[in-house]
Amino acid sequence: MVAAVVGLVVVGLALYLLTNSPAGFSAPGFLGTGASLFADINLVAEIVLLLGLTVGYGLARGGRHPAHQYNQTAWVLLNIVLVMFIMMVSYRQNVAGSMSESYAMVAAGHAALGGLTVVCGVYILLRMNGLLPKWLRVAWWKNLMRVTLVLYWLVGLGGLYTYYTWYMAG
Repeated sequence: MVAAVVGLVVVGLALYLLTNSPAGFSAPGFLGTGASLFADINLVAEIVLLLGLTVGYGLARGGRHPAHQYNQTAWVLLNIVLVMFIMMVSYRQNVAGSMSESYAMVAAGHAALGGLTVVCGVYILLRMNGLLPKWLRVAWWKNLMRVTLVLYWLVGLGGLYTYYTWYMAG
């Protein structure tokens, strides 16, 4: 339960930063690629998130389960904020209705795999923090953790490809 509170604090901080930034979807980014400020923030945040989740895997392998729980809970909740307030908005603004273009197809695939990953991450977050009823708990949830980490990495690499396709490849 403490991990959930820590995660909620991270989410609250992220929401505060997102809602008090200057017109992030139209402000120029800082990476010099032609992307918006929010796209650049999201790219950097997702790279840090992947590294954080990987550190969490190391914490679990090292037997530091409470630290693993806090770490993974915070990163999964932060990812939810990034998905809801940056990726979904960007998808709706840039992709919806234009599926004939190749960049839209790349984004659609990325969104589908990302959606599955978020669902897996939320399930594990709820399971890890004792917030699931017994009838929803699967015995193989530790293997699901490993699969979900791989999914996060695949989605992260897909996000890098999407960023490249949208902002760097022309």
